[in-house]
Amino acid sequence: MGACQLSEDAESRGVPERSDRWSLAELIDFEAALDSWSGKGVPRLDPSLGRASGMKRWLEKQGPIGLGARWVAAIGLAGSLLMLAFFAIGAVTAWGTLDRSVGGVHVVWFLMVALVLPWLLLLVGVLLWLLRGRIAAGGLFQSLMERLSLRFAGRKARRAIEQAKAVGELSGIVGWRLARWSQLAAAAFHGGALAGLGAMVLFKRVGFFWETTTERAMEGFLTTTVAVLSAPWSWAAPQLVPDVAASESIQDWKTGGLGWWPFLILSLLIWGLLPRLLLAGWAGWSERRALGRLTFQSPHHRKLWRAMTGVKRGEEPVGPVDGALVVSLEGAVPAKESLRPFMLRVLRMNPTGWERLGVLDQDHEEAARAALEKATAGIVLLAEGWSLAPRSVEKALDEVASRAGDRRVVLLVGNPTADGSMGPPEAEQRVEWERFMDGRRGDEVELVFCEET
Repeated sequence: MGACQLSEDAESRGVPERSDRWSLAELIDFEAALDSWSGKGVPRLDPSLGRASGMKRWLEKQGPIGLGARWVAAIGLAGSLLMLAFFAIGAVTAWGTLDRSVGGVHVVWFLMVALVLPWLLLLVGVLLWLLRGRIAAGGLFQSLMERLSLRFAGRKARRAIEQAKAVGELSGIVGWRLARWSQLAAAAFHGGALAGLGAMVLFKRVGFFWETTTERAMEGFLTTTVAVLSAPWSWAAPQLVPDVAASESIQDWKTGGLGWWPFLILSLLIWGLLPRLLLAGWAGWSERRALGRLTFQSPHHRKLWRAMTGVKRGEEPVGPVDGALVVSLEGAVPAKESLRPFMLRVLRMNPTGWERLGVLDQDHEEAARAALEKATAGIVLLAEGWSLAPRSVEKALDEVASRAGDRRVVLLVGNPTADGSMGPPEAEQRVEWERFMDGRRGDEVELVFCEET
């Protein structure tokens, strides 16, 4: 006679998760270790511990790995080197606007290369992010720094990190880390431009001018630009706003252009350096928030979680025993008494109601929906192993989940036997059902297979 036995693929029972802080290095180590997990040797955990805490407990059992710390350090090294390079580029760029033949800085060129061009590049990066829908694809700088950091991390770590980054949550968190460094590098560029400008003012005694073949148009454009850029301080310090007309190259610009250098310094500080630091802070905050909201809902996460929280025979469930509802899906109707001993002995649930869903019978469907509200001990969905129809099962699971609340939900899968009981599904059917359940995000459903005893 066939009987049912709970497999070690049980999901947690909807217990609210406790927030547990992870670091990026730990998350990388976790994904690398999980990629090589054999499926055995997992600690048993109480589902109420929460996934974040439970996964960290599993990682601690694996011992030190070090790949995460190595790559995080490599990212920091690559970012620091690129910051130094961008600082030098900013300083050289500022000096490049100096016309040595006349001893003056062309302010139009300075504004273009020190402010306008970096902001255009930022807007392009934002546009690419919006179009692709993920921060990890954030632009050339992030790609350059990621490749450089992987070289620093070493050949051994490279493959494991690439595999770990295939996980959506980790990829996004790494993207925020790279975005933070990209903004710090941009801030270093503006800092270099400030240093170059300061050095010219202190050691070269340069003047500031502008010239163009369309004097009226350029003068109007510069006047508007100066008014916009100086808005944060012009109301309190109007003397720090340059005289655009007096600094034209055909005028006595060495005298009339003296107001440009404090204006350019303040513009770089307020419109260049400060926004980049704020964006870097926002990226760092977004990374910390993402680390604090890890769901661990990828298929391989769910497989590990089921293995760690598998329910064994004799374990007592939380909540009442009487009042369980058995809902047969698409015609799976075994002899009721053949399931009752299993449910009492293993699931510790006493079935008091039996209904059917997915049978194209309006009366049965309505009766099942009404009974779902009264199943105080939990709900058992009964399905035949050979009858996995993803759409209809998805619909049934969604409907039950919308009505179950905090009640326990079990998905029981088996095949009918000659004596009317439920026997084990075939190995291929197990794989199909496990894969199907792994693909459902947010489900807290216990997957149970029938076994011969």
